[in-house]
This record gives sequence, C-alpha cells and structure tokens, in this order.
Amino acid sequence: MPPLIVQAGSGSMRRLSPHRNPGLEIVYIRRGHLTWRTEDLEESVTPGMVYFTLPGQLHGSAREFEPGHEWTYAIISASLTRNGRLAWPRDLPFSAAEAREISSRLTGVKRHAFPATSALGPLLAELVRETHDPGALDCAKVRHLAAAVIIELVRSVAGDRNRTTGRARAAVEMRLLALIGKLKADPCKKWTLTELATSCKLGRSQFSTLFVKLTGDTPVRFLNGLRVQQACRMLRETGLPVTRIALDCGFESSQYFARVFKQFTGGLDARSYRSGAHLWASDG
Repeated sequence: MPPLIVQAGSGSMRRLSPHRNPGLEIVYIRRGHLTWRTEDLEESVTPGMVYFTLPGQLHGSAREFEPGHEWTYAIISASLTRNGRLAWPRDLPFSAAEAREISSRLTGVKRHAFPATSALGPLLAELVRETHDPGALDCAKVRHLAAAVIIELVRSVAGDRNRTTGRARAAVEMRLLALIGKLKADPCKKWTLTELATSCKLGRSQFSTLFVKLTGDTPVRFLNGLRVQQACRMLRETGLPVTRIALDCGFESSQYFARVFKQFTGGLDARSYRSGAHLWASDG
C-alpha cells in the first residue's frame, strides 16, 4: 500500500468499536442506516453520505449492533499541528494556499456526516482499487486520486452537491427524517406500515421505496433494529423474562423476536447475550 494511504478498503462491520486513526478518514456509505458518534457528537449516516474524522478523533458506533450496511473508506496520511491545522504529506499535490483552505474547511465544522457529491463515491472506490499492489505509475495515480477525494470531501462539507432537490422532494425527506426521529424515540410502539406511510403523507408503496432510498433499510428492518437495541438494554439492565422483553419491545411473538435477534447479533440468542452482557457492554 502506498505510504500516502494508511488504510483503505470496503465492506461492513457488525459494530464499529470506538477508535482513533493516524490520518484523515473518509468513509462513503453505500447502504445501511448507521448512527456514529464522533467524540461527543452523535450523527445519522445514511446511503449517499460521506463521513470523515480528523487525525486522532475518537469515533465509533453509537449502537451496539449495526448490520446490513456497506461502506468504502480510506485513511489518508495527515496530522494535526499544535494550532489545530491539518498538515499534509508532500506527496499530495496541494499548493500552500490550497492546503490552508482545505484545512480551514475541514477543521472549521462540528459535524462529520454530509451528503456526498456525485463524484466522491466513485473516486473513493477507484482510490481503494489502486492502493493494492501499486507500481510506480499507480502510486502517481493514487496521489492524484487522494487529492481529488479530499477536494470532493470539502465540496460535500460546503454543500456543493451535484444534484437538484425540488421543494416537494425536500419536504418529503424532512417528513421521513422526522418519522425516523419518532421511531428512535418510541420503537416499541405497535407501528403499522399504513400508519408510517400516512404520517409522511405518502402511499405505502411510495413510502417504502423512499424509506429504503433514504436509510438503506426497509421500514420493518429499520424498526426491528431499533427494537433489538432496546431489547439489549433491557436484557442488560433488568431481570425480566425474555418473552416479556420481546413483547414489551413490540415484537408479535417470542419466536419472531428470537429470529430477528439472531439476525442482528450475528447468531447470538437473547439468553446468551444476557449471560455475557458485561462483555458486550465493555465493547461499547
């Protein structure tokens, strides 16, 4: 792997444990609805978004399990100076003025998740491909691809997106995001697909299509994920029977709960989770 690139790849993880990177990490989300925490800030990261962290920033999953997602990422060599500016390796083809501008843009925001420009995802994917077993000319391409990805990140942060969103579509997205907030606040409620669609002033079919596009998950899978998170908390913090927890969390039966729980925890059943709860909790 070229020295400029600390690490690069694609895939998914059941849970992103809190960690720090020795460089600028740029992650493009292809599928799945994630909730990540950077230092003390918690953000939703959905398909088509880019997420970045500065060198040394603590970040990781805010949820215990986050299956069903896919991302592409690269950690580009960089460091923070004592005055809080980004210092770039000489390999990057930035002028001094450009380096200062990029540093100012990326260190001057509190958020870390933004809608990505249309160019960022493909460029990052190509950068990942070029980092494996590169030759001399490939290293030159990696340098320019890394620079292009950083520029597209800055454009994403600045809101320079190569897409148009009409007022009607923006209003629908706002209603969907408001609904997601309600689901997170009360996942155990007996929601029906019709109720969810009606709350967004949409038909069931259109609602389901737009929900998947926005979150990467079907409404049922998204809601089940939230319910499993609640069940995990109850398994850790209460002595209630598993069946009672399943029903209290909104599942129709203990059998359905058992199947869904294993899907979200990689095959772990509720009783095994409860017996090893201290181990899972320490991972967060």
